Amino acid sequence: MQRMIVYLMSIAMAAGGYAARAAGDAKGEQLMAQARAALGGEKSLNKVQGLTASGTYQRTLQDRQLNGEVTVDLQLPDKLLRTESMSPMGDVTIVTEQGVNGDKLLRNQRTLNAPPGMMVRTGPPPTGDAEVQAIRNAHADLARTALAFLLTSPASLPLEFTSGGEAESDEGKADVVDAKGPGNFAARIFLDQKSHRPLMLVYRGIAPRVMIQTQQGPPPAGGRGDGSHDGSALPAPQVVDITLYLDDYKTVDGLMLPHRLARSIDGKPTEDTTFKTIKINPAFKPDTFAAR
Repeated sequence: MQRMIVYLMSIAMAAGGYAARAAGDAKGEQLMAQARAALGGEKSLNKVQGLTASGTYQRTLQDRQLNGEVTVDLQLPDKLLRTESMSPMGDVTIVTEQGVNGDKLLRNQRTLNAPPGMMVRTGPPPTGDAEVQAIRNAHADLARTALAFLLTSPASLPLEFTSGGEAESDEGKADVVDAKGPGNFAARIFLDQKSHRPLMLVYRGIAPRVMIQTQQGPPPAGGRGDGSHDGSALPAPQVVDITLYLDDYKTVDGLMLPHRLARSIDGKPTEDTTFKTIKINPAFKPDTFAAR
């Protein structure tokens, strides 16, 4: 995979007063129009109301290397569901669902074939202000997903695009576009100057928190050995720098879509996802985005 990791080392930022900012706005929209044309054209992209991408992932979590299957369901303007299954040890399979449906947070987990004493900690459901923030974060993730696959600004979180200058590495140059939206949403999109296709997204986000523990003997009082927990042992959430690399573009129904996404946190590779199939405008089941 070609990753222009050193893009961040040489970014020419747009500067100046109002006139320069207005020029940056126009340049940003121009760059986005070129990129959308490279993916298949504005008309074709506007016809996309949803997609399903299925494949496999490899993830580094603490001192573990995890592998599993993943499905991303996106239905514009405000529905997203990411379903993962992994087997951290033996025949144990952990299935997690996370996403959002309008103003409802989607969150579910089940553990299959768990041995006695195994606990999978993902934290308790958020409440109050924490739930409001979690929904906001989920909508931001939806917007980044729409950008990564379709360069689309979802109606549920409309974005504005401005030119962020130019980035350069030994492998070539990229145009930088800054995307901003409600709720302090911010991301930088790097577009290859030759193909105009997106190379990567850079943003600030919450680092994933998962803890897998095994316990000898019976589960503690108030707990069960099937994955139930109170989440008290999880570390506090941390805001980190995240880079999402986009690669392996293939044609799907006339659109060029990335089939490989690699994520790094604070400069360290943490996840590599390869999508085997991507379906445009699938017929979602009525309960696909229902709260479990």
